Amino acid sequence: MLILNIETSTDVGSVSLSRDGHCWILREDRETGDHAKQLTIFIQEVLDALSLSLNDIDALALSTGPGSYTGLRIGASVAKGICYTLQKPLIAVDTLKAMAYGVQLLENPGQNDIIIAVQDARRMDAYAAVYSANLETLKAPFFLSLEADSFADIMPDGARIFICGNAAEKWSSLLSNPSIVFSSVKMPSSRFMEKISYEMYNANQFEDYAYYEPFYMKPPNVTIPKNLI
Repeated sequence: MLILNIETSTDVGSVSLSRDGHCWILREDRETGDHAKQLTIFIQEVLDALSLSLNDIDALALSTGPGSYTGLRIGASVAKGICYTLQKPLIAVDTLKAMAYGVQLLENPGQNDIIIAVQDARRMDAYAAVYSANLETLKAPFFLSLEADSFADIMPDGARIFICGNAAEKWSSLLSNPSIVFSSVKMPSSRFMEKISYEMYNANQFEDYAYYEPFYMKPPNVTIPKNLI
């Protein structure tokens, strides 16, 4: 089972090809954020490296957000174009859940621990979600302004709280709970999507790419220019 995984929800541009839910090859850029220029190049590079073509993949998985409006739009346009042209299934993977899987994969949380994913939405705002250590959704993605007691109602006694995402650093100054572990998972990656996309494929959880829209959550910040006359 070959799935092409695409991540464009932040400045990280990431493409991986997974076989049966395991990473086969990864191409990633964490600096430039130029998805419009790099995404199709990365896709071609991972396929060329394995002497494959898009016809060889079984499905395409896309990080669906929440995240950058522009990044999600670019990723969706490319993914929908490929799926429509080749009649391949499209899988939409929750960006925050994929990051939580990154914590599960790299940091081995205990059975009773929880994972909070928080992605920056400027100022003290964030996109957030809460998961159990086995990725059960405890609180679905939502938008909030970070405060010291933002998740006081779901921080259990005797368990560690793993906080991942690029909003964790600005939230850390408000927190003093000794049970909190700040994860090394700061940004999304297509390799964190691979197990989830494989499970979704096997469950036939596909999108209708004619009508699919990313999970923007927060509308783009559009301003009206001042009258210069």
